[in-house]
Amino acid sequence: MKTKYLLLAALGFALMGCAKENTPSSGEVARQYLSLWMDKYHPGIDPNADGLYILQDNPGTGDLWDDSKSYTYVEVTISNLNGVISSTTDSTLSKQLGTYVKGNYYGPRFQSTGEGSSYAGFDALLKGMRVGGSRQAVVPSWLLTTSRYKTEKEYLNAATSAASLIYRVTLRGQTDDVADVEKDSLTRYVLRKYGSVAPSTYKTDEEADGTFYFISDTSAFINSGVEPRGANDEGKINYTGRLLNGQLFDTTVERAAKDAGMFVRDKSYEPVTITFASEWKSIAMGSSSSLIDGFKGGLYKMRYPGQKAIVVFTSTHGYTSTGSGSTIPAWSPLEFELELVSLTRLN
Repeated sequence: MKTKYLLLAALGFALMGCAKENTPSSGEVARQYLSLWMDKYHPGIDPNADGLYILQDNPGTGDLWDDSKSYTYVEVTISNLNGVISSTTDSTLSKQLGTYVKGNYYGPRFQSTGEGSSYAGFDALLKGMRVGGSRQAVVPSWLLTTSRYKTEKEYLNAATSAASLIYRVTLRGQTDDVADVEKDSLTRYVLRKYGSVAPSTYKTDEEADGTFYFISDTSAFINSGVEPRGANDEGKINYTGRLLNGQLFDTTVERAAKDAGMFVRDKSYEPVTITFASEWKSIAMGSSSSLIDGFKGGLYKMRYPGQKAIVVFTSTHGYTSTGSGSTIPAWSPLEFELELVSLTRLN
């Protein structure tokens, strides 16, 4: 047994050298190392038909995962073989680890699956799972590739990563049309929070399609003598942006930041300057016009100084499939509270 562990250590050093040099034999060395590591730390567990080592399995009772669907809704925790967690969507676990960051998003998120989008080992891990189930498995390094091959030998020959990983996945759902799921979620959210409100649009060449809502009571401004803004006026606005779960990701309002526990002492909380335009695409905040479409659309529909509004939209008007950093995951509907604090008429 001592000889076996000495061999494990020797292979570990060889593996690091192969990974650094990226030699053709790195895949085979990684396979030998992982086999010995499993024999030491998880004896009796053999690789399944896909090459994964299943450590824990609760398949779930919902719909069976279907590899023909494009998007999977999951919670994921990833660690290396030493147990060091590199990422997790679990806020409780993150707090226990001391890595929790207020304002970051934690919870399930959509993951594209299939060749070219996700690791072969990740898709293999989902195989046989049902919605509501969870599974923990060692994913060999040669399966950490978005390419697909027919045999293990082909995967080993093409391997570029030396580090096998441990994945823990909880399956929450899947779909072929994430945009439709978003739209349905947005519709139910608006109905629950704001009642029966008709969808809107800010695009003159498109009809309202249920992916954008602008909610504002302008009755106090009608016949009040207050003139609506001109096409190229400047305004000062306050805004607060949240995910639909209520989590704040940006605001100009100090009280909102403090209430969310995200107050930054060095940040200046004050209205920002908006330069309006004759079309929504040309609206700028400060010196930048690099704003997401839905935010620009909401600003475009603001007309009166003192007006407040809620604008809610799907990710097709926001950060789409990329999300924004660690605060806004991919395919996330967003909500903004807007207030046109003042207006400088330039026309």
